[in-house]
Amino acid sequence: MGVAAISTGSIHTFRSRSGARKFPRIEFPAQVEIDGVMYPTNEWSVGGFSLHDNKYMGKKGDKGAGNLCFDLPVGRFSTPCQFEVMRVSEEGYVLGCQFYSLNSGHQKTLQSIVDTYLTGETISLESVTSYGVKAQLHEEEVKRMQQNWWRFATVAIVALSLITIAALMIQSRVLSIESQHAAVSQPVLTQKSYSNGVLRLGDFKPGQLVEKGQLLFSIYTEEGTDLLAKDKQELSNINSEILYYQTLLRQSKEAVARYNSRLFQELKYISEKRSLLEDEMAARESILRLYIKGVRSGSVDVVSRELERVEIFEIKRDILTLDTHIEGIENQLDQILLGVPPREAQVDMKSPFEVESKLDILVKRKDKILEEIERLKTRGLAYAPCKCYIVAINASDGQVVQTGTSVFELSPISSSERTERSILALMPLERAALLKIGMPVEYRLASNDEKLIGTIEKIQFYSASNSDIYNEEGESLSGLPKTLPRLNQYTLIKVTPSTEDADSVVNEPAKVIATVKWKDVFIHWFNL
Repeated sequence: MGVAAISTGSIHTFRSRSGARKFPRIEFPAQVEIDGVMYPTNEWSVGGFSLHDNKYMGKKGDKGAGNLCFDLPVGRFSTPCQFEVMRVSEEGYVLGCQFYSLNSGHQKTLQSIVDTYLTGETISLESVTSYGVKAQLHEEEVKRMQQNWWRFATVAIVALSLITIAALMIQSRVLSIESQHAAVSQPVLTQKSYSNGVLRLGDFKPGQLVEKGQLLFSIYTEEGTDLLAKDKQELSNINSEILYYQTLLRQSKEAVARYNSRLFQELKYISEKRSLLEDEMAARESILRLYIKGVRSGSVDVVSRELERVEIFEIKRDILTLDTHIEGIENQLDQILLGVPPREAQVDMKSPFEVESKLDILVKRKDKILEEIERLKTRGLAYAPCKCYIVAINASDGQVVQTGTSVFELSPISSSERTERSILALMPLERAALLKIGMPVEYRLASNDEKLIGTIEKIQFYSASNSDIYNEEGESLSGLPKTLPRLNQYTLIKVTPSTEDADSVVNEPAKVIATVKWKDVFIHWFNL
């Protein structure tokens, strides 16, 4: 079976009008056969391909057909395609093309090559040709359906009717909110060395349960005094930062409150002005009706009547302008109500949520440093901070370690107050008001298609610019990606997994779906 190794190349994506790319574009070697001539691609993806300059003549908007070919060790694999020229050089040579009317089977064939390339595996001729055979069978099936179109049309109409009825029934009952990112999470405590020296470990193994206060390791060092002074200096700096952010939080809340009050006053003023304009328009419309009668009787000239009509149009235009302004103010009030005030209302370009999040992190850091100071006073002895099991041991007995070296990774055991693992999911921010603590949600793990039911344990605001997540005990939670766009904001929910879920893997991707009834949607929309 022929394979093509994927060891070099880069990953790009087609850029859309907004600047983001639609499909991953890769540099895996490929050629396009057009009118019997082979043209090597510069890059390609499921959405199209690009050619080197001075190779193929064409104009923007031209459409053509050909074959996208890949050379494998045991032969050449090709898939038919139709394309439209999207970019050309100044000399008239084609630079970029986009696929259209691409058969779903052929699209899956190309997608399989892209997925294999991105995961760093090898491209198998057998797997690729299997998608090609499926695509060919699909085309033959389409031809057969075209020959018997009236039969399929009848079946399609009946099926469409049933599907439509089912869709309306489902839509009338529920609304699904799907996670944009989700993964299995686990609280992890990292036990680090607090000084330089020789490490002395006990007889521990990964997976072993340790009790709170049990001695984990000790370090023989003479630098404890200097490190203690450093920690005290850092503690002083953190206290200064906490004081600064406490002041900033107070100022931010006051600024948002002032901005909210100003918006209400402005909304009241504009609403009163609009009411006066409506009264003025009603009066002028009465005058206009009198002018119309006067023109008929000859007591009023036509010019006066038309001038009055122009005044009415100007008043209507002013009312429309005020309506636009009122809508803008109401949108800003809605943002403040959701807890995401506009930038104009924030102090130092930070919202109260961001400042509170930073304060929480600083307080947790302060508590950690206080713990470090206490441990330094015990001359390099490190004790288990809780009843937990050992996830990993990152150093060996007798090793010379430096300050900050990770020695143990610990995970607290489950108890009646907390669970060992959870599901972290990023939901759309605009649907935050529809999610409630204690609400059941459905989730699927990447390793299992079975539907599992969990319960929302916690809801909070999440910004990709600060991806560090901690629980109430100050333990870091893993699982979410670290490469999200920094400007994106989400609603973070923590889901208690099902009791049947005993084999989930830490950091395993998941998909979470929250089902909301229409009644809750209407209550949210109309504030009933």
